[in-house]
Amino acid sequence: MEAILSITEQLNTALQDRWDKYTQELARCREAFSEEAVHDLRVATRRLLALIDLIGVLYPNVQVQKLLLTFKDQLDSYDDLRDTQVMLLEVGQRVQAIPSLVTFQRFLTKREKNLLRLAEKNIQRYKLNNLEKRLSALHKAMLKTKEPEAFLDQVLQTLDQVYASVLKRYQRIDPNIPPTIHRVRVRFKKFRYMLECIYPFLPNFPQSNLRTMHDYQTLMGNIQDKEVLLSTLNTFSAKKNGAKLTEAIEVYQAEHAQTIQAYIDKKEQLLQFWRLSAGKPFPWESDASSASSEDKKPRRKSKSHPPETAETVENKEISP
Repeated sequence: MEAILSITEQLNTALQDRWDKYTQELARCREAFSEEAVHDLRVATRRLLALIDLIGVLYPNVQVQKLLLTFKDQLDSYDDLRDTQVMLLEVGQRVQAIPSLVTFQRFLTKREKNLLRLAEKNIQRYKLNNLEKRLSALHKAMLKTKEPEAFLDQVLQTLDQVYASVLKRYQRIDPNIPPTIHRVRVRFKKFRYMLECIYPFLPNFPQSNLRTMHDYQTLMGNIQDKEVLLSTLNTFSAKKNGAKLTEAIEVYQAEHAQTIQAYIDKKEQLLQFWRLSAGKPFPWESDASSASSEDKKPRRKSKSHPPETAETVENKEISP
Protein backbone atom coordinates (compact mmCIF):
# COMPACT_ATOMS: atom_id res chain seq x y z
CA MET A 1 0.00 0.00 0.00
CA GLU A 2 1.39 3.41 -0.99
CA ALA A 3 2.19 5.84 1.81
CA ILE A 4 0.10 9.00 1.82
CA LEU A 5 2.40 11.99 1.43
CA SER A 6 1.81 15.14 3.42
CA ILE A 7 1.16 18.41 1.61
CA THR A 8 4.67 19.54 2.54
CA GLU A 9 6.20 16.38 1.07
CA GLN A 10 4.19 16.79 -2.12
CA LEU A 11 5.21 20.45 -2.46
CA ASN A 12 8.80 19.45 -1.81
CA THR A 13 8.62 16.88 -4.58
CA ALA A 14 7.06 19.46 -6.91
CA LEU A 15 9.85 21.89 -6.03
CA GLN A 16 12.48 19.31 -6.98
CA ASP A 17 10.65 18.49 -10.22
CA ARG A 18 10.46 22.16 -11.20
CA TRP A 19 14.09 22.73 -10.33
CA ASP A 20 15.06 19.72 -12.45
CA LYS A 21 13.01 21.10 -15.35
CA TYR A 22 14.63 24.51 -14.97
CA THR A 23 18.18 23.09 -15.00
CA GLN A 24 17.30 20.86 -17.96
CA GLU A 25 16.04 23.82 -20.01
CA LEU A 26 19.02 25.95 -18.94
CA ALA A 27 21.42 23.22 -20.10
CA ARG A 28 19.58 23.00 -23.43
CA CYS A 29 19.87 26.77 -23.85
CA ARG A 30 23.60 26.68 -23.18
CA GLU A 31 24.21 23.80 -25.57
CA ALA A 32 21.98 24.94 -28.45
CA PHE A 33 20.77 28.49 -27.99
CA SER A 34 17.54 29.14 -29.90
CA GLU A 35 14.24 31.01 -29.69
CA GLU A 36 12.40 27.83 -28.67
CA ALA A 37 14.99 27.01 -26.00
CA VAL A 38 14.71 30.50 -24.50
CA HIS A 39 10.91 30.25 -24.49
CA ASP A 40 10.99 26.90 -22.67
CA LEU A 41 13.48 28.27 -20.15
CA ARG A 42 11.20 31.25 -19.47
CA VAL A 43 8.23 28.96 -18.83
CA ALA A 44 10.26 26.68 -16.54
CA THR A 45 11.56 29.71 -14.64
CA ARG A 46 8.10 31.18 -14.22
CA ARG A 47 6.67 27.90 -12.87
CA LEU A 48 9.55 27.49 -10.43
CA LEU A 49 9.17 31.10 -9.30
CA ALA A 50 5.43 30.66 -8.67
CA LEU A 51 6.01 27.60 -6.50
CA ILE A 52 8.75 29.30 -4.46
CA ASP A 53 6.45 32.29 -4.01
CA LEU A 54 3.68 30.00 -2.72
CA ILE A 55 6.10 28.24 -0.36
CA GLY A 56 7.20 31.60 1.02
CA VAL A 57 3.59 32.37 1.98
CA LEU A 58 2.79 28.94 3.42
CA TYR A 59 6.00 28.64 5.43
CA PRO A 60 6.66 32.09 6.95
CA ASN A 61 9.90 30.98 8.64
CA VAL A 62 11.45 29.81 5.37
CA GLN A 63 13.69 32.32 3.58
CA VAL A 64 12.83 32.63 -0.12
CA GLN A 65 13.48 36.31 -0.94
CA LYS A 66 16.90 35.86 -2.54
CA LEU A 67 15.60 33.02 -4.72
CA LEU A 68 12.57 35.08 -5.76
CA LEU A 69 14.72 38.07 -6.70
CA THR A 70 17.16 35.93 -8.67
CA PHE A 71 14.51 34.18 -10.76
CA LYS A 72 12.50 37.39 -11.18
CA ASP A 73 15.60 39.16 -12.53
CA GLN A 74 16.17 36.29 -14.94
CA LEU A 75 12.61 36.51 -16.22
CA ASP A 76 12.74 40.28 -16.64
CA SER A 77 15.94 39.99 -18.68
CA TYR A 78 14.04 38.06 -21.39
CA ASP A 79 11.16 40.52 -21.78
CA ASP A 80 12.58 42.69 -24.58
CA LEU A 81 13.77 39.63 -26.51
CA ARG A 82 10.41 37.91 -26.22
CA ASP A 83 8.52 41.05 -27.34
CA THR A 84 10.87 41.55 -30.29
CA GLN A 85 10.46 37.96 -31.46
CA VAL A 86 6.67 38.17 -31.23
CA MET A 87 6.73 41.38 -33.30
CA LEU A 88 9.06 39.85 -35.87
CA LEU A 89 6.75 36.87 -36.29
CA GLU A 90 3.74 39.15 -36.80
CA VAL A 91 5.49 41.55 -39.19
CA GLY A 92 6.97 38.65 -41.16
CA GLN A 93 3.46 37.39 -41.87
CA ARG A 94 2.25 40.83 -42.97
CA VAL A 95 5.18 42.37 -44.84
CA GLN A 96 4.19 41.10 -48.28
CA ALA A 97 0.75 42.67 -47.98
CA ILE A 98 2.21 45.90 -46.51
CA PRO A 99 5.68 46.41 -48.09
CA SER A 100 6.30 49.58 -46.07
CA LEU A 101 6.91 47.29 -43.08
CA VAL A 102 10.22 46.16 -44.58
CA THR A 103 12.24 48.89 -42.83
CA PHE A 104 10.54 48.11 -39.52
CA GLN A 105 11.28 44.42 -40.04
CA ARG A 106 14.97 45.21 -40.58
CA PHE A 107 15.00 47.28 -37.42
CA LEU A 108 13.47 44.42 -35.41
CA THR A 109 15.85 41.87 -36.92
CA LYS A 110 18.84 43.94 -35.85
CA ARG A 111 17.39 44.41 -32.37
CA GLU A 112 16.72 40.67 -32.03
CA LYS A 113 20.31 39.87 -33.02
CA ASN A 114 21.67 42.18 -30.31
CA LEU A 115 19.24 40.88 -27.67
CA LEU A 116 20.00 37.25 -28.52
CA ARG A 117 23.70 37.90 -28.11
CA LEU A 118 23.08 39.55 -24.74
CA ALA A 119 20.73 36.79 -23.55
CA GLU A 120 23.18 34.07 -24.53
CA LYS A 121 25.94 35.76 -22.53
CA ASN A 122 23.69 36.19 -19.51
CA ILE A 123 22.54 32.57 -19.58
CA GLN A 124 26.14 31.37 -19.63
CA ARG A 125 26.81 33.45 -16.50
CA TYR A 126 24.07 31.94 -14.33
CA LYS A 127 25.66 30.39 -11.23
CA LEU A 128 23.78 27.19 -10.44
CA ASN A 129 25.90 26.32 -7.39
CA ASN A 130 24.53 29.21 -5.34
CA LEU A 131 20.97 28.51 -6.44
CA GLU A 132 21.34 24.81 -5.70
CA LYS A 133 22.55 25.54 -2.16
CA ARG A 134 19.58 27.81 -1.53
CA LEU A 135 17.15 25.24 -2.94
CA SER A 136 18.68 22.55 -0.74
CA ALA A 137 18.29 24.77 2.32
CA LEU A 138 14.68 25.43 1.31
CA HIS A 139 13.96 21.69 1.03
CA LYS A 140 15.36 21.04 4.51
CA ALA A 141 13.57 23.98 6.11
CA MET A 142 10.22 22.86 4.68
CA LEU A 143 10.62 19.30 5.94
CA LYS A 144 11.53 20.54 9.43
CA THR A 145 8.35 22.58 9.57
CA LYS A 146 5.44 20.85 11.27
CA GLU A 147 2.22 21.15 9.31
CA PRO A 148 -0.52 22.78 11.38
CA GLU A 149 -3.97 21.25 11.56
CA ALA A 150 -6.17 22.16 8.62
CA PHE A 151 -3.04 23.02 6.59
CA LEU A 152 -4.99 22.40 3.38
CA ASP A 153 -7.37 25.18 4.39
CA GLN A 154 -4.37 27.48 4.76
CA VAL A 155 -3.16 26.50 1.28
CA LEU A 156 -6.58 27.22 -0.21
CA GLN A 157 -6.86 30.52 1.64
CA THR A 158 -3.57 31.59 0.08
CA LEU A 159 -5.10 30.99 -3.35
CA ASP A 160 -8.26 32.80 -2.17
CA GLN A 161 -6.16 35.89 -1.49
CA VAL A 162 -4.37 35.79 -4.83
CA TYR A 163 -7.66 35.21 -6.68
CA ALA A 164 -9.28 38.09 -4.76
CA SER A 165 -6.52 40.37 -6.01
CA VAL A 166 -7.25 39.16 -9.56
CA LEU A 167 -10.95 39.93 -9.09
CA LYS A 168 -10.17 43.39 -7.73
CA ARG A 169 -8.33 44.22 -10.95
CA TYR A 170 -11.00 42.44 -13.01
CA GLN A 171 -13.69 44.73 -11.61
CA ARG A 172 -11.69 47.75 -12.82
CA ILE A 173 -11.43 46.58 -16.42
CA ASP A 174 -12.21 49.31 -18.92
CA PRO A 175 -12.02 48.16 -22.58
CA ASN A 176 -11.03 51.71 -23.52
CA ILE A 177 -8.01 51.52 -21.21
CA PRO A 178 -6.08 48.35 -22.24
CA PRO A 179 -3.59 48.58 -19.33
CA THR A 180 -6.50 47.67 -17.00
CA ILE A 181 -6.66 44.30 -18.79
CA HIS A 182 -2.89 43.90 -18.63
CA ARG A 183 -2.99 44.37 -14.85
CA VAL A 184 -5.49 41.49 -14.62
CA ARG A 185 -3.22 39.35 -16.81
CA VAL A 186 -0.15 39.91 -14.64
CA ARG A 187 -1.99 38.88 -11.48
CA PHE A 188 -3.90 36.07 -13.18
CA LYS A 189 -0.63 34.59 -14.38
CA LYS A 190 0.54 34.28 -10.77
CA PHE A 191 -2.77 32.71 -9.75
CA ARG A 192 -2.68 30.24 -12.63
CA TYR A 193 0.85 29.01 -11.92
CA MET A 194 0.11 28.69 -8.20
CA LEU A 195 -3.05 26.71 -8.94
CA GLU A 196 -0.99 24.37 -11.08
CA CYS A 197 1.02 23.62 -7.92
CA ILE A 198 -1.91 22.77 -5.66
CA TYR A 199 -4.72 21.44 -7.85
CA PRO A 200 -3.87 17.79 -6.97
CA PHE A 201 -5.12 18.61 -3.45
CA LEU A 202 -8.55 19.66 -4.79
CA PRO A 203 -11.18 16.92 -5.02
CA ASN A 204 -12.92 16.71 -8.41
CA PHE A 205 -10.88 19.55 -9.88
CA PRO A 206 -11.51 19.47 -13.66
CA GLN A 207 -8.12 19.21 -15.32
CA SER A 208 -9.63 20.76 -18.44
CA ASN A 209 -9.53 24.01 -16.46
CA LEU A 210 -5.76 24.07 -16.86
CA ARG A 211 -6.12 24.38 -20.64
CA THR A 212 -9.01 26.83 -20.32
CA MET A 213 -6.93 29.06 -18.03
CA HIS A 214 -4.04 28.93 -20.48
CA ASP A 215 -6.37 30.01 -23.29
CA TYR A 216 -7.88 32.75 -21.13
CA GLN A 217 -4.43 34.12 -20.35
CA THR A 218 -3.58 34.00 -24.05
CA LEU A 219 -6.57 36.22 -24.88
CA MET A 220 -5.16 38.90 -22.59
CA GLY A 221 -1.63 38.29 -23.86
CA ASN A 222 -2.77 38.92 -27.44
CA ILE A 223 -3.91 42.40 -26.39
CA GLN A 224 -0.58 43.17 -24.74
CA ASP A 225 1.32 41.93 -27.79
CA LYS A 226 -0.61 44.34 -30.02
CA GLU A 227 -0.05 47.13 -27.48
CA VAL A 228 3.71 46.60 -27.59
CA LEU A 229 3.72 46.32 -31.38
CA LEU A 230 1.76 49.54 -31.86
CA SER A 231 3.90 51.42 -29.34
CA THR A 232 7.14 50.26 -30.98
CA LEU A 233 5.82 50.91 -34.49
CA ASN A 234 4.66 54.42 -33.57
CA THR A 235 8.03 55.25 -32.02
CA PHE A 236 9.85 53.90 -35.07
CA SER A 237 7.50 55.77 -37.39
CA ALA A 238 8.15 59.07 -35.60
CA LYS A 239 11.88 58.70 -36.25
CA LYS A 240 11.45 57.68 -39.88
CA ASN A 241 9.03 58.72 -42.58
CA GLY A 242 5.80 58.15 -40.67
CA ALA A 243 3.51 58.62 -43.65
CA LYS A 244 4.70 55.37 -45.20
CA LEU A 245 3.71 53.39 -42.11
CA THR A 246 0.24 54.87 -41.74
CA GLU A 247 -1.41 51.86 -43.40
CA ALA A 248 0.35 49.40 -41.12
CA ILE A 249 -0.54 51.40 -38.01
CA GLU A 250 -4.20 51.54 -39.03
CA VAL A 251 -4.27 47.78 -39.67
CA TYR A 252 -2.76 47.01 -36.28
CA GLN A 253 -5.04 49.47 -34.53
CA ALA A 254 -8.03 47.60 -35.98
CA GLU A 255 -6.57 44.25 -34.91
CA HIS A 256 -5.85 45.65 -31.47
CA ALA A 257 -9.52 46.54 -31.11
CA GLN A 258 -10.47 43.04 -32.24
CA THR A 259 -8.24 41.37 -29.64
CA ILE A 260 -9.83 43.51 -26.92
CA GLN A 261 -13.32 42.52 -28.05
CA ALA A 262 -12.32 38.84 -28.22
CA TYR A 263 -11.30 39.04 -24.57
CA ILE A 264 -14.33 41.05 -23.46
CA ASP A 265 -16.60 38.41 -25.05
CA LYS A 266 -15.08 35.75 -22.76
CA LYS A 267 -13.86 37.74 -19.79
CA GLU A 268 -16.47 36.24 -17.42
CA GLN A 269 -14.74 32.86 -17.77
CA LEU A 270 -12.53 34.13 -14.97
CA LEU A 271 -15.37 33.44 -12.53
CA GLN A 272 -15.23 29.71 -13.35
CA PHE A 273 -11.68 29.17 -12.11
CA TRP A 274 -12.00 29.60 -8.35
CA ARG A 275 -14.44 30.24 -5.52
CA LEU A 276 -15.46 33.82 -4.76
CA SER A 277 -14.56 33.50 -1.07
CA ALA A 278 -13.54 30.90 1.52
CA GLY A 279 -17.15 30.17 2.47
CA LYS A 280 -18.34 29.62 -1.10
CA PRO A 281 -18.23 26.35 -3.09
CA PHE A 282 -15.82 25.97 -5.97
CA PRO A 283 -17.48 26.47 -9.37
CA TRP A 284 -16.96 22.82 -10.33
CA GLU A 285 -18.65 21.74 -7.07
CA SER A 286 -21.63 23.95 -7.94
CA ASP A 287 -21.79 22.39 -11.40
CA ALA A 288 -21.64 18.88 -9.92
CA SER A 289 -24.33 19.74 -7.39
CA SER A 290 -26.59 21.10 -10.14
CA ALA A 291 -26.05 18.01 -12.22
CA SER A 292 -26.83 15.80 -9.22
CA SER A 293 -30.07 17.72 -8.57
CA GLU A 294 -31.09 17.28 -12.18
CA ASP A 295 -30.45 13.56 -11.94
CA LYS A 296 -32.76 13.28 -8.93
CA LYS A 297 -35.68 14.94 -10.69
CA PRO A 298 -38.43 12.50 -11.81
CA ARG A 299 -38.45 12.00 -15.55
CA ARG A 300 -41.23 10.86 -17.85
CA LYS A 301 -40.64 7.57 -19.50
CA SER A 302 -40.71 7.61 -23.24
CA LYS A 303 -40.94 4.52 -25.40
CA SER A 304 -40.20 6.38 -28.60
CA HIS A 305 -36.64 7.43 -27.64
CA PRO A 306 -34.20 4.68 -26.66
CA PRO A 307 -31.32 5.56 -24.31
CA GLU A 308 -28.36 7.18 -26.01
CA THR A 309 -25.24 5.19 -26.65
CA ALA A 310 -21.81 6.31 -27.81
CA GLU A 311 -22.87 5.40 -31.33
CA THR A 312 -26.08 7.45 -31.28
CA VAL A 313 -24.27 10.46 -29.81
CA GLU A 314 -21.66 10.24 -32.55
CA ASN A 315 -24.36 10.08 -35.20
CA LYS A 316 -26.03 13.17 -33.73
CA GLU A 317 -22.78 15.10 -33.86
CA ILE A 318 -22.18 14.40 -37.54
CA SER A 319 -25.76 14.93 -38.71
CA PRO A 320 -26.71 18.38 -40.02
